[in-house]
Amino acid sequence: MIPSRSAMAKYTRLALAALAFAATGLAVPAPAAAQSVVEFGASYTADVLTAASGSPVRGTDLVGRADAWLDFKGPVVGLDALSAHLDLIAVHGPDFSGNRIGAYQTVSSLEADTLPHVYEAWAQWKPNDFVSAKAGLIDLNAEFDIQNTGAIFVNSAFGIGPDISQSGLAGPSIFPMTSSAFVLRLQYGRKALALGAFDAVAGARDDPRKAAVRFPGTTGALLIAETRLPIGTWLLQAGGWHYTTRFDALDPAKPPAVSRGAYAMLEGALTRKLSAWIRFGIADARANPVAAYLGGGAVATLGNWRVGVAAAHARLGEAAQQTLFAPERARLGETVLEFTAQRQLAPWLNIQPDLQYVIHPGWDHTARNTLVLGMRFSLAIPE
Repeated sequence: MIPSRSAMAKYTRLALAALAFAATGLAVPAPAAAQSVVEFGASYTADVLTAASGSPVRGTDLVGRADAWLDFKGPVVGLDALSAHLDLIAVHGPDFSGNRIGAYQTVSSLEADTLPHVYEAWAQWKPNDFVSAKAGLIDLNAEFDIQNTGAIFVNSAFGIGPDISQSGLAGPSIFPMTSSAFVLRLQYGRKALALGAFDAVAGARDDPRKAAVRFPGTTGALLIAETRLPIGTWLLQAGGWHYTTRFDALDPAKPPAVSRGAYAMLEGALTRKLSAWIRFGIADARANPVAAYLGGGAVATLGNWRVGVAAAHARLGEAAQQTLFAPERARLGETVLEFTAQRQLAPWLNIQPDLQYVIHPGWDHTARNTLVLGMRFSLAIPE
């Protein structure tokens, strides 16, 4: 049917009105974009490290870590209390700290001997702001002993204390290999209590470079608890950890020993642009080389830069002094001093020149103090 003249005139007016509306540069508002149920992210961080004066093997190496992750958002599909996370990692580079310096406190937090694998895979149930429960492959250091101010530094001692990171057959459930775990967290404002049960062995029993999923406690358990208490604008963290299985004592003449320890950390803002922290930890010296650790530092915002200075001191236990070295060669402490500066050049790129000075590397009296020059590059695809 051919439209009438009046209808044609009506359509013409509507078309002209639409053209005029478009010509003003305005558009009809589109429906709000639906929130994604699954979000993706990826990152790559690399350290270029040079062992300079003092190193017995001078030279430059590159170490790096790549991550790709997926986050499941339960509230998008009506599962308000549920979320999940999957993280895949790949690491490359030599043992810079061991080969060139002989340091115990790893110069770069990216150094690891591992194969590409699933790093984290967990589900979390959080029915309200007070309680949450998480189960799966979990990085212990993402839940406990978190040094927020110290996270900017390159040395691994400022990520998690060496009093904890030394424990276990091949390290606890931290980078580069995690173990299956349950974590319960109770939180009221800034006050919190966290309880964790991790399988005692991170990775496969026959090859720690490979991931493995076991029910927590299959090979024994690492139990850990931490409380967080506000002190004015500062926050006090205090925790303790304990393995249910015993380990070979450092002194072969002694019976198997318990591996356990405790730590405390105070962290907060000194001014609007300056924050600081200090951390102290101890471990059972019968089963662990590091009997005590003291570390801390400060980070300031200066224009477009975040600048930090920190120190880490790992104290050798008596059993380790007597068994790891000839008596005349053992130093009591290894100390690392670090100065770093970080700047964001783009939303996806950070650069970070870094300087470290390692004193008495590996507690060896014959080892020379070593200067390490570094540059970190961090690239990220936002989630």
